[in-house]
Amino acid sequence: MSIHLKGLKPGDLGEVTLIVGDPGRVELISSLFTNVESVVDTSREFVLYVGEYQGRRVSVCSTGIGVGSTEIAITELLENDAQMIIRCGGCGAWREGINPGDIILNSGMARSEGLLSAYVPAVYPAVPNPLLLSQIHNELTSNHKTVHVGIGLTSETYYFGQGRTPALKTRIETPNLIEYWEPRGIINCEMETAVLYLLGSLYNIPVANCLVVHVSRTNEKWTNDEDYRRLHRESAELVLNAALKFVSTNTQ
Repeated sequence: MSIHLKGLKPGDLGEVTLIVGDPGRVELISSLFTNVESVVDTSREFVLYVGEYQGRRVSVCSTGIGVGSTEIAITELLENDAQMIIRCGGCGAWREGINPGDIILNSGMARSEGLLSAYVPAVYPAVPNPLLLSQIHNELTSNHKTVHVGIGLTSETYYFGQGRTPALKTRIETPNLIEYWEPRGIINCEMETAVLYLLGSLYNIPVANCLVVHVSRTNEKWTNDEDYRRLHRESAELVLNAALKFVSTNTQ
């Protein structure tokens, strides 16, 4: 029995498990399913539903915000025989020309110093399954989504570690991380993907991400909440289509 994903056991998960940060997004995405069951609904950040999509069993689980809770969720999903995990989340774009509402697929992740150093040293790459990422890319672009592919940054913090200055009386000088990282090819920043990519490589399951741009950090333009929810549901549906095609292609 899982310690945190209480009630989850081997055999419950589907062929594909989507992970999201916000527990409220689990209900949004599971509205795409039929025969929906609530498997985990704790008092913390973890909510997990399973159901059927195109006649295939699938799952969606929330991880909360950041590295710590995401490592817990992914590890316990793996303990319960997760076959494929894809993060459907949001991010901030760090490059001119990437707009709120666009989609980013990360082909690799830089990460904060110390991030998951208990598992691997900093030189170990955090990368997705390239064939799965390509399948998702094809599905999104064939459905007229604006998609950007490139290297992102997973930060352990939301404020200082992403170059944000909190509105506090005591001010600490915040480094301009965008100015440092963008010339080095970083196109976006978020707080969870590197965890997924590292654990996927270590435990040999296909992983990828699909991130809706919530904000452009170059001009602080944000997606409105209604559009953001709609884009998450639409992109999750396309990710499921791609993931099931990937399963069919790679198990024949």
